[in-house]
Amino acid sequence: MHALHRTLSLGFLALAPQAATAGEHFVADFDQAVAIARKEGKDLFVDFTGSDWCGWCIKLDQEVFSHDEFLTAAKRSFVLVALDFPRGDEVKAQVPNPERNAELRDKYEVSDFPTCLLMTAEGDVYGQMGYQAGGPEKFVADLEAFRTKDRKALLEAIALVGEFEAAEGAAQVAVWERAVALLETLGRESAVATRLAAPVRSALETDPDNAAGRKLRAVGALLKSGQADGEVLEAAAALDPKNEHGLLEQVLFAKLDRGFSSEEDVREFSAQVADLDAMGPIKDRQVAFWLYAVVADMNDRHLDDAVTARRFAKKAKAIGSEREDIMARLDEILGE
Repeated sequence: MHALHRTLSLGFLALAPQAATAGEHFVADFDQAVAIARKEGKDLFVDFTGSDWCGWCIKLDQEVFSHDEFLTAAKRSFVLVALDFPRGDEVKAQVPNPERNAELRDKYEVSDFPTCLLMTAEGDVYGQMGYQAGGPEKFVADLEAFRTKDRKALLEAIALVGEFEAAEGAAQVAVWERAVALLETLGRESAVATRLAAPVRSALETDPDNAAGRKLRAVGALLKSGQADGEVLEAAAALDPKNEHGLLEQVLFAKLDRGFSSEEDVREFSAQVADLDAMGPIKDRQVAFWLYAVVADMNDRHLDDAVTARRFAKKAKAIGSEREDIMARLDEILGE
């Protein structure tokens, strides 16, 4: 579950513990699955699951993985893999290599269950999925979109990184232009974006004063693709203190993923969003919605400021979202 979802403390689905039953269609040993994928020329669909305790995992299995509509479509292009992290002794005994599962969980930085990674047989990830409503048809449609668009982007990114590292001078700048152009097409949730982060961020050193405009472009692309670290956030704030290029709003949006450790942090963030809002309309409507919704929730839940909470709840509601739970929370704040 994405960090923004956790920020609003919307809670988790409670289900009675039971083991998921994808069974014989999923390979339980990752290395065995890799061998099969290489032999058959397929990719890997790797489900990190807690089959006997994770409510979302059980729902995903019942609503998607146990249906022929999913199995028939997915098995054409993927070897299905289930890396299980059960809690009950009986189910634990069925896991062939729990140490290897844990190693892979750490390697791919999996922290939430279920997490489904789409990757090549070489282990290069190009997509990530989790539980979603809509049944097997919608899941398969999204899976196919990853398989076509994002897999192509992965292969292009790998080639660009190789070209960039081999090039020098003007030739390297030309490759950089292609790399940043690709990164600009990738969303914040893209698993491919991380591949391009290093070559794109090189502009912070090669164009430190933004004389060629590459630093500004690099910072924008890194922010919008979720690849910004502390240095990039500082650069963005310095380059765009009035949000003329939309970077300052991306800086605040990035802070949501980092979380808040104290009431002082919450209060400071709320004030920063209020200052940003005073500068004029936030350029990215999705960013605006989340900033307004989170600040409304913060002021209602933690800062006991009903006036500010209602003010930003109205702004978020005016933008709207398909997330019915968030919209319901805004109505709660507004007393509607």
